[in-house]
Amino acid sequence: MGLLAFIYYIITSFRNKLYDFGILKARSIEGVKITCIGNITVGGTGKTPAVQYFTKKYSSAGKNVAIVSRGYRGKRKKDPLIVSDGEKIFTTAKESGDEPFLHAVNCKVPIIVGRNRYKACKLAVEEFGVDTIILDDGFQHRKLNRNRDIVLIDATNPFGGGALLPKGTLREDIKGLKRAKEFIITKSDLVSSSELKNIKKKLMAYDKNISIAKHSVVSLSDINGNLKPLFWVKGQRVLLFSGLANPLNFEKTVISLDPKATERVDFMDHYSFKKEDLIKIKRRAEDMKADLIITTEKDLVKLPMDMDLENIYVLKIEFKILEDNLLNQS
Repeated sequence: MGLLAFIYYIITSFRNKLYDFGILKARSIEGVKITCIGNITVGGTGKTPAVQYFTKKYSSAGKNVAIVSRGYRGKRKKDPLIVSDGEKIFTTAKESGDEPFLHAVNCKVPIIVGRNRYKACKLAVEEFGVDTIILDDGFQHRKLNRNRDIVLIDATNPFGGGALLPKGTLREDIKGLKRAKEFIITKSDLVSSSELKNIKKKLMAYDKNISIAKHSVVSLSDINGNLKPLFWVKGQRVLLFSGLANPLNFEKTVISLDPKATERVDFMDHYSFKKEDLIKIKRRAEDMKADLIITTEKDLVKLPMDMDLENIYVLKIEFKILEDNLLNQS
C-alpha cells in the first residue's frame, strides 16, 4: 500500500505542478460565476447536501443556477448529458449517477453531467442561459477555472489519515489545500469540541475563511415520500442499510434519534442495489426483529422499485451552517 500511495503522490503532484507553473492551462467561461464544492479526501464529506444548500441559496438570491457534475459511475451513451431542465427529469439514476439524480429530485434547476466539465458548463450556459454554476466535486479538476473553491473537511476524518490513496483516503497531497478559497468543516456535531478545535487550528495555517456545518435530520418518510414523525425511531429496533463511503456516520445520525438498537448492512459506496440485496436486507431485519428499516436518500434512488419495499423508510439530511465565515460571492 505504501508503494502504491507513493506512486499516486508522484502522479498527482506532478500534474498539479504542471498547472501551478502554467504548463497546463485551465479554461474559463465568460459571463458565468462558478463555485466549486469539493474535498481532499475520498467520499463522505457531505458534498451532496452542501451542493443543494448553495444551489438553493443562490437561487433565492435571484441567480440563474445550474449544477454540473462528473456523473460518477453513470452509464450513459451521450456526454455531456442534460439530467434535468429544472422541471422535468430526463434520465434514470443509473444513467446520470446517483448524486446528480438526487440533485434533480431536490433542486429545481438544470442539472448537467459530463466527464469534460468545461463542455458540460458550456452546455448549461448555451441551453439555459445560466449565470451561476455549482460544480459538484471538482476541486481536483483543474482544467476549468472557477471563482470560488470551497473545500469541505469531514470532521470525523479531516485529513485522510495523513496518507494518499490507497494507504489513506487523501485524493492529493495535503498541500493542495492552499488552492482553496474557503473551508467548511462538516459533520461537526459528530465530534467533540476539542477535536473540532484541533481541526480548526490546523486549517488556520492556510489563512483561509473557515466555517462550521452539521448535517441535521429533517424528516423521515416512506419510499413514496409520505412523511412520518421522527419520534417513531425512539425506542425502536432499527436496521440500517446504505452504500456510503462512511456508513458509521449514518448510524451515528440515527442513534441521535434514540432507537433501542441498531444494526447495519453495508454496501460499497455508490452501490446499485439488486433484488437479491433487498431479500438479504429483509431477512436480516427479520433476524433482528427490526421495527423499522432505514436507508438514505442517495440509496433510495437506486433501489429496485418492482419489489416489496414495505417498512423501508428514508432519512432526509439537510446541510446547515452553524458558524458562517464564508466570503460573499462576487
